Amino acid sequence: MNSNNGPSDRCVTFDLWETLIFDDPDYDKARGRTRCEGLRSVLAGHGLEFGREEIMRAYEESAPALQSAWNRNEEVPIRDQVSFIVELAAGKPVSLDPACLESLEKAYVDPVLSIPPRLSKEARAVLESVRSRGYRVGLISNTGRSPGEALRKLLNACGVLEFFDATVFSNEVLRRKPDLLIFNRAASLLRAEKKSIVHVGDNPDADFWGAKDAGMQAILLEESRPETSRWGPNSLYALGRANMRRTEESIPARLRVRSLTEVPALVDSMFEI
Repeated sequence: MNSNNGPSDRCVTFDLWETLIFDDPDYDKARGRTRCEGLRSVLAGHGLEFGREEIMRAYEESAPALQSAWNRNEEVPIRDQVSFIVELAAGKPVSLDPACLESLEKAYVDPVLSIPPRLSKEARAVLESVRSRGYRVGLISNTGRSPGEALRKLLNACGVLEFFDATVFSNEVLRRKPDLLIFNRAASLLRAEKKSIVHVGDNPDADFWGAKDAGMQAILLEESRPETSRWGPNSLYALGRANMRRTEESIPARLRVRSLTEVPALVDSMFEI
């Protein structure tokens, strides 16, 4: 889909959450309830009975532990997340056979597709604009309770997966932004020098400074976000925001945009086209 007249050696990569797709506290809570009911049903089918409150408590209690690992830029595989929740609910180690674990993973992951976040109304047009300028396009995303495999399905359902030449998710490389490894993986898949990549994202630590420290250029999206107070204290959104080390004010104003629609022209100016 790239134009033959554009700078094909240059790339633009995007963050996913709160950049191209946006979640809502009510959807997040509904997704959590659906996950927990699915886990409880699978466990009951394998002879392990838990009350709804036990599973919900364990689900909530898992969030700070996950965030602690993520603060070290470490990823927690989905299977490990599921096993941890079950053990929190039981209050002791629990042996789960492979078939049970596979069903638990599905129950845990599928709600992001049945209760999806919304695609930014600007995303498709901006991705089309970037591609029409001849840039290769990538996605560099940290994951939470939803792995890359499910998020690709979500992007495909939204009709935008086709725009990406490469998609990199933290659960697949076991390191999270701002770790250098995930940016290196994206550059390798895009077959580009990192100085020829502009990364766009909403998180000052993970996206802007992570990309800059990796040797890329970067743009911060300052689009309005839900008030953190609307999210539960143990929501991954609230925990992630509470653990940011640097703020938007640490970034030059010329590299901050309020809308995705500003990105294509700013990228052009950064490459002096």
